Amino acid sequence: MSQTVPLKDRYYHIIGYVEIKDNGDKILKNENYRIIGRYEARCDVTKDENYCIVGHGDILTSLLGR
Repeated sequence: MSQTVPLKDRYYHIIGYVEIKDNGDKILKNENYRIIGRYEARCDVTKDENYCIVGHGDILTSLLGR
């Protein structure tokens, strides 16, 4: 079962959501629930919406401003 966590700015406006899977994978969605990135825990890489590797480790929130 996965868990969805809202991400808020300093004014408490929702700017996105992170869906956390049981295996540690994460999916980043914008405020309209459009997928903008993924973190694969097994490989320890972050990928953008086109499955291109953008970095090693969990750097999902850096994709929010793109």
